[in-house]
Amino acid sequence: MGSTKFVVVKAKELIKTAVFAVLGVIIIVGLITFFLHMGDDENTGMYRDGTYYGEMETGGEVTEIAVVIENGEIADVSVEETTEAVAVFYPLLETAVEEVGQGIVATQSLTVEVAPENAYSAQLVLDAVAECLEKAEK
Repeated sequence: MGSTKFVVVKAKELIKTAVFAVLGVIIIVGLITFFLHMGDDENTGMYRDGTYYGEMETGGEVTEIAVVIENGEIADVSVEETTEAVAVFYPLLETAVEEVGQGIVATQSLTVEVAPENAYSAQLVLDAVAECLEKAEK
C-alpha cells in the first residue's frame, strides 16, 4: 500500500511537470510568433488611417480643415466647410490651403515654405493641421 502512495505522488508531479512544459511551449511559440510578425504591420507610418478634422477661426467664422491619413502618412489636406463670408473676406485662404497642403504631403511635416502673401492664412492652416495630426497620432 505504501508503494501505491508513492506512485500517486509521482503521478501528480509528472502531471504538474507536463502541464508546465506545455504552458512553456505555448508561451515560447507565442513570443516567436509575436516577434516574427512585429514589423509586418501594413500601417507603419506615424499616424492612424482616417480623416481628421480641425477648425480654424477666420474673423469670427469657423472654417473646417480635413486631413486624410492613408497608410500612416498624410495623403491630403483640404477645406471642408467654409462660408461665403470667409470666401469673400479671405480670398487667399483656398490658395493657402492648397499650397500648405501640397507642402505638408510632400514633406510629411508641418515645416513648409509659404509665399509671403499667404503667411497669415498659412499659419492658420498649419495650426488646424497640427490639431488634426494630434488626433491622428498613434
